[in-house]
Amino acid sequence: MKKRRSKKRVGGRPQPPKVTRRFLEALTGAKEDAYRRALDGISLARRDKLSASKAAKASGTTVKTMLKYARGAIEMRGGRYAIAPSDRLPRRMRMLTPKGEEIVGTTSSRTASRIAEYNNALRAYLITGNPRELEHFSGKSIRSGGQVYQFATDRRTIDRYVRAGAVHFVDIYARSAAI
Repeated sequence: MKKRRSKKRVGGRPQPPKVTRRFLEALTGAKEDAYRRALDGISLARRDKLSASKAAKASGTTVKTMLKYARGAIEMRGGRYAIAPSDRLPRRMRMLTPKGEEIVGTTSSRTASRIAEYNNALRAYLITGNPRELEHFSGKSIRSGGQVYQFATDRRTIDRYVRAGAVHFVDIYARSAAI
């Protein structure tokens, strides 16, 4: 008979929680902030080509916390932690559509990056009044959770939502809303 191996890790340390949509929905307060800082650190590392430890420090967290909340985005290369090129971590993000600001739940880091690029173009339009960067998103959309979300690029629509206070740039991630 073969001997079965225990799933317990060496040293008796508990396994970090698997980050799923249900796990994300249950996060509150400090744990939700820690998860958002981990996502921010991953984003910084990818965008600015930083090491995991420098990105963690810049986002106000530690590599240990990033490993706890974002293990799927961090890999070991040559004895050092490195950020993977993409991940499947769940995120709730704000996005302006022709219907108004919507919360888009996605598990694709590439989709999340696309939403962030759009929000940067939207911010540039609002600051400069030049719609050139928004034109890249004209007629484009993303698909997430079986739904299609179109990017708002009509200047009248955008200006109307801005006047109504429906556009938020403080944080791209939405808080405590189900995916």
